[in-house]
Amino acid sequence: MNSLKVAITQFELRAEHTLDAFLAHVESMVAEAAASGADVVVLPELASTGLLASFDDHTVTTATVADDYRHGLTGYTDGIVDGLVRLAREREIVVVGGSHNRTADDGSLRNTAYIVFPDGRVESQDKIHLTPPEHAMGTQGGDDLLVTTIGPFTVGLLICADIQFPELSRSLVERGVELIFCPSLTWNRRGVHRVRVGCQARAMESQAYVVMSPLIGHSGLPADGPMHTVGRALATGPVDRTFGRNDGILAEATSDEEEIVHVDLDRDLLLASRENPEVPGLKLRRLDLYPKLLVGREG
Repeated sequence: MNSLKVAITQFELRAEHTLDAFLAHVESMVAEAAASGADVVVLPELASTGLLASFDDHTVTTATVADDYRHGLTGYTDGIVDGLVRLAREREIVVVGGSHNRTADDGSLRNTAYIVFPDGRVESQDKIHLTPPEHAMGTQGGDDLLVTTIGPFTVGLLICADIQFPELSRSLVERGVELIFCPSLTWNRRGVHRVRVGCQARAMESQAYVVMSPLIGHSGLPADGPMHTVGRALATGPVDRTFGRNDGILAEATSDEEEIVHVDLDRDLLLASRENPEVPGLKLRRLDLYPKLLVGREG
């Protein structure tokens, strides 16, 4: 078949007091997705943030949280990836395992997303465009874009803010990408709007599927200013006569609670859209003109 069944989690941020508790939470979602017949399950950005509740030697506050991200949560990442590998193998499903804090080989803090395959392969993508809070805690952005294959699709992954920068998605599409996964974490309605509109715009302008999984809820931490995460899981595609969706939305969560959104993505339909585009289809671009418009910005 030339289609892919995707389960998009709207994953609850809750107090996770142990790594095993967090992995059990993830497993409940992966198991539900696999039981539904999904080929892929998608988790959000910084899905393991609830593990801030596991630190028993101090209270996590706004004063400690940067150090807790850098020196606390990073200690769980290898175990999380091992758990994702186990789940992908046992459930025979591709797990887009959300992103997690990790310490890179150069000692820098990275926000890294993982795609785990049933055969045990693990591929990763660092977040490239960082938020001001990430810069403030010393996180370093990535420099490369992952392109991989899942089922019939050529796939890329852009973490939250990265979907708001069209240069990245256009680069992915030039490399053959047809489906972009977007793990996301937003804590105010402006952020929700930016990510949602970014997903729709990237899908429209690149005639691609974009699937976004948000973290929702709160864990009660930091104790002096709990982070409340918000958003609605969605899948979006081109806005044209081929798809027949005036806003491009193919599937969307219906509540603010933890849930899974299911969508079947048809590659043949996407290729038909690209072959007979409406504005702003890829075939209608003025590729001869764009280099001239950029003259004067060089140097």
